Amino acid sequence: MQLVAMKQSFFDQGLLDEQFIQLEELQDDVNPDFVEEIVTLYYRDLLRLISSLEQAL
Repeated sequence: MQLVAMKQSFFDQGLLDEQFIQLEELQDDVNPDFVEEIVTLYYRDLLRLISSLEQAL
């Protein structure tokens, strides 16, 4: 229940959009952690890219 409320809150704030729904649709019983893995990779790469930008500036 809390997860559903938090997800809706993220949609309301504009932090999630249609692309997140598309990711969820790719998740299945074979790979139940698909969305978590993709989001984790995204943030890991994002932190690395921000660090590179900071060094370049």
